[in-house]
Amino acid sequence: MAAAIALFALTSATSIASEQTPVRSDELKSVYIFNFIRFTDWPENSPDANATGVRLNVLHDQRLHDILQAIAEKPAARQLGLKLLSCKEITCLRSSSVLFIGEPDRGHFDQLLKLVEGSPVLTISDIPGFAEQGGMIEIKYHNEKLTFIVNLQAVKRAGLYISAQLLQLGEIVGRDNE
Repeated sequence: MAAAIALFALTSATSIASEQTPVRSDELKSVYIFNFIRFTDWPENSPDANATGVRLNVLHDQRLHDILQAIAEKPAARQLGLKLLSCKEITCLRSSSVLFIGEPDRGHFDQLLKLVEGSPVLTISDIPGFAEQGGMIEIKYHNEKLTFIVNLQAVKRAGLYISAQLLQLGEIVGRDNE
C-alpha cells in the first residue's frame, strides 16, 4: 500500500507551471530521487541499502542536497538508512549507493560515469542527454511536467534492479533489443 501511495505521489505531483521557482523544482526532483531509491534493489553482495543504508552522493547542487537532507530525517527515509554525502574522491564515488550528478558537471559527467562503472551505483542527473549517454536515470521536463528516462542497459550493467511499477511511469532507453 505504501508503495502505491508513493507512486501516486510521484505521478500526481509532477505537473509544474513554467513560472514555478527553482526551489519547487528541486523539491520535486528530491521526491523523485527518493522514490527512485525506494524502487531500486541492489545486488545482495554489495554494501548497499540492504546492509549499511543508502549512501546518496549529491555533486555540485547544494540546494538539492539540503532538501534531500530534510527528507533523510523523515521516518520513511530513516527506514532506508538514507545518508547524504557530497564528495568527489574516487573511493567515495564508488562506495556511494546513488550518485546525483548536478549541472556544473555537464561537461565531464561521462568521466564520472567511468569512475563508477562496474560498481552498483545508481546514477541520476537532470543534465539533458544523460540517459542516452550512459547514465541510468535522467530527470527532465516535458510539456511542463517532470518526468524521467531510464537507461535499462546501464542499470543492468551495474547489477541493479528497478521495479516494473516505476519503469511504467517513465521513458525507457537501452532495452536489450535496441
